[in-house]
Amino acid sequence: MRYAAVLTAALVLASCGIEDYLFLYPVPAGDVHVELNTRVQVRLPNLNTTEYYYFTHFNLYYRIYISDVPLTNEINTAGDRSLINSALAGDYSAIEPYTVTTDTMNSTNTGSLFSGRKYYTLELESVDIERILNTAALGQNIVLNFTQTPGTRPSLTMGSQTYALTRSNGNGAFTPQPDRYFFNAPELNRSENAIATVNADVADKSGVSGPRYTYAAIYIAVVGIQTPAYTPIYSRPTFVGIFRLPERS
Repeated sequence: MRYAAVLTAALVLASCGIEDYLFLYPVPAGDVHVELNTRVQVRLPNLNTTEYYYFTHFNLYYRIYISDVPLTNEINTAGDRSLINSALAGDYSAIEPYTVTTDTMNSTNTGSLFSGRKYYTLELESVDIERILNTAALGQNIVLNFTQTPGTRPSLTMGSQTYALTRSNGNGAFTPQPDRYFFNAPELNRSENAIATVNADVADKSGVSGPRYTYAAIYIAVVGIQTPAYTPIYSRPTFVGIFRLPERS
């Protein structure tokens, strides 16, 4: 399904004679509005005509961090990030230069940047997220909701439609435990499960002896395809926020 969508986009580009290397504008940081650490609204950009022919969808990248700190405020300082998990602080520092660069060239390395930090793309229950965040999403508002009501699944809303967020399984490379929902649970925050074959999307925190919590850091990037090689191109990523996962029950 995803391959067919990309191939269709590539054929459109070829038929239009567009073979140059184009710049994809990122999601403006000013269009990301966070409420505490439980909800964010993102205004997705419209594209100019040239960008539109290259555009395929938006990607949301995430990683989960184990912590022993139950923060309730918006997490936007280096102190907060370090307090939650030193791995979160390190990943944020490594990715930040790519979010603020003034370089006008596209990045063909955004995917490898995130995979190298063990970030994965968010998914949705029962629907391909690329079908939701494609051209139909241009100019729309999306809301990611991590309400702290126990048992309420974190979700993505666009327009009148709401979808449960689900974790990646790395295309079958690992088996998320206890399941693929974004709930804080013993199987998710257990150190021995934060390994490549189980919870590869989770960063452990050593020395946790009391209650355990989990937080998800999220970024967004605009994705397109470049001819004649039909290779993916990306905008620079935009930081969306850090969100505390609700308890399962």
